[in-house]
Order: sequence, then structure tokens, then C-alpha cells
Amino acid sequence: MLKTLDLLIGATTVLLLFSMAVTVITQAMTNLAGQRGRHLRTGLADLLQQLGISSAGCAQKIADSVLKHPMIREGKNKLGTVIHREEFTKLLLDLANGDGAHKLEGDAEGELKKILADGGIPDPGQALKNVRALALQIEASNPELSNQMRDALAILREAPSDFVARVNSWFDNTIDRVSQRFTTYTHWITLFVSLVVVVVVQLDIIAVCDRLWIDDQFRTTIVSDATKQFSQSNDDKKVDPKPYYDLLSDTGLITLPLDRNWVERIKDIRKAPGMLLSVLLLSLGAPFWYNALKDLLKMRSTLASKDDAQRAQRQATPTGDNKAPPPAVPSPPAWLSGERGDLGAVG
Repeated sequence: MLKTLDLLIGATTVLLLFSMAVTVITQAMTNLAGQRGRHLRTGLADLLQQLGISSAGCAQKIADSVLKHPMIREGKNKLGTVIHREEFTKLLLDLANGDGAHKLEGDAEGELKKILADGGIPDPGQALKNVRALALQIEASNPELSNQMRDALAILREAPSDFVARVNSWFDNTIDRVSQRFTTYTHWITLFVSLVVVVVVQLDIIAVCDRLWIDDQFRTTIVSDATKQFSQSNDDKKVDPKPYYDLLSDTGLITLPLDRNWVERIKDIRKAPGMLLSVLLLSLGAPFWYNALKDLLKMRSTLASKDDAQRAQRQATPTGDNKAPPPAVPSPPAWLSGERGDLGAVG
């Protein structure tokens, strides 16, 4: 049982090490491309069209202006990735008023003013002033309330309109769908990065499991190092994967492109099933394998403790006062009780 569990721990450790690299590369790619902000901009543009913006181009311009506002953007001319419902409503009023730090271009401002007027806010500048004034009063009277709560109460009180009702009705659903689309996009990127990593290092998880099963020294090394580095949860703890990579390279389980035999080994068709399985397993992500490894280590610790206790009990020999009591003599059956006489006297 412990051998099978050690095999699972070793294989999980290897998958965790490479999935950490996959996760880092995926995050770097999405951050450099600004995909989170792009997905949010697309979602806000769809919401604006739902609110009444007839032109997709104008909706895109308004959403872009909202996410590039100095209070929302991340860095210079970089789309923001987080926006609250109340911030979105106030920024639309500010952009429609045309006096803020960021202004709309072309027909976008006219389109925004039109949907605000149709929605019951003919003067967005005055409505925004009233919202800010009431939010200040609420802060003075109820300082324990959060800023988001104060803005929400002020908007509901000073800008009660069909436009605000539609924003409040659709905003949360839109953000949920944006998050879902971004998660799906990230999964595809993770799968692609996993494929690249597996091909580059030629990771065959089936070969790794075979080696863990037959090589006791290799299995013990992986399990002992994993127990030391991953048994205790510590966010500040940095795991150095280099010793593991060196160990896998020395045993021939991974091959880097710097190796002159890399091309010959990649042509081995027997590695294809294991490499394909490695791609699918790595795409699950580092958090999945980290939690799985912690659970396996806890299980192994429990089983090892029980196994040691049972071994000690089997090896214990009774001596002196600790001798085991003699076996109990069974009592005669009830039908033999009573007078039986002397059978030897017969005859």
C-alpha cells in the first residue's frame, strides 16, 4: 500500500513542478497581452448595447474610455481589469457630462447622452453632483458604511431612473459571463503552454511512473524531498525545482533541446501516449496538483504511523511479568454434568 502511495506522491510531485512552470508562463502571456482587460472591455461594450447604444463601435469607444479612466486603468494607457457597478454608473455620468479628466470622441458622447436621457437622466452633470453630495452626507452620518455602499445608496436616491435600474439588473450577470469567458480562454492558453513544455522536455508521465515503481532509490528520493518541501503549507516558502529537474534529467526521464539526442528521442513513437497524458494532466494547473500532493502526504503520514504501530506490536515479545496468561480451559458441556459413576467398574 505504501509503495503505491509513494508512486502517486512521486508522480504528483513531478506534475506539480512542471505545472508551476506552465502556470507562470500562462500568467505572463495573459498579463503582457492584457487579455483580462480586453475581455472586460468586450463585456462592458455588450452591456452598453443592451442599455441602448445602437452602434457597436460607439459602445466599444465608451467601454474603452471607462477602462482607461485615470481612476480605473492599470498603468499608462493600459485597460483596467476591475470595476464596480457604482463606479461604472458614475463614470458614464461623468463621460456624458464631458467635464471629467477623460472625454469621449466622435459620436460616442452623443449616443451616451441619448440613452441617459431616454432612461430618465436628462442632466447627467447635475445628477452626478447630487450623487456626490448625498454620498458625502451619508459618510458624515454613517461613517461605518463602506464607500461602495455609500455610492450605491446615493445613486439610488439621487438618480432613480430606468437607466440605473437596467445597469443594476445587468451588470453582475455581465461580469459573471466575462469571468467565465476569460477562464475558458485561460484554459486554452494553459493547454497550449502545457503542450509546448511537454514537447520541449519530452515529459512522459507513463515512463516516470514505471521508473518510480521499479527504482526504489529514485522513488525514495522523490518522496523524501517532497515530504520536506511540501508537507507544511507556507505561502512565503519558495520551492527550488532545479534539484528535481537535475534528477529527472540524470535518469533520462526528461530531455532538454540542448541534448544532442533530443531529436532522436522525440522520434520514439512509444513516448507519444505518455506525453499526451502529460499535456492533459499539466493543464489542470499547479493549484490542483499542490492540493493533491498535500492530501497524499497527509494520507501517507497516517498510514506510515499505523504501519509502524502494527510492526511494533508484532515484534513485541512477552517477558517477565508481561507474560501472556495461559489459555482458558473450556468448561464441560451441560449434558455431562451430574453423576456419571465409575465406568471402570463395569465388567
